[in-house]
Amino acid sequence: MMPREHEDARQTGRSGRAPNVVKSAHFETSLARARSSGARWLPPVKSCAGQLLLELIEAAVWAEAIGAPLQAGITPRDFDRLARSMREAAYVHRLRQGGWPVVTSLQDATNRFESVRYAAYSLALDGDTERPELAAWLSEARKVRGAA
Repeated sequence: MMPREHEDARQTGRSGRAPNVVKSAHFETSLARARSSGARWLPPVKSCAGQLLLELIEAAVWAEAIGAPLQAGITPRDFDRLARSMREAAYVHRLRQGGWPVVTSLQDATNRFESVRYAAYSLALDGDTERPELAAWLSEARKVRGAA
């Protein structure tokens, strides 16, 4: 019995995946490639890390525009309202691994029973948000946030 011949499964021409618009020497879409090349990581816009990065950048730009330091930062409660996730510290860790200078400040507060401390995160904006690849990423992330 002769083996059946199979059609070549490889696609010719264009692949089925959408082209990645964010490519540059400054930013990478893969955390591993960003870490190895020294570029900054841009997380997927639909991910919790992507939405956290968007909030951090917008808060830093706003604070810079009014000329005042960001006082409170983004707290776990703010992030829970935004992404319905209590894993803000995990996403901050990933952003730091990706080259983003996220600053942690500990806040003191009290609830009905005890005194508590929690972290508030802000971004030390040290780059230009008008770079074409970052501007395109910010635009896409804002569209995702607006659709949610």
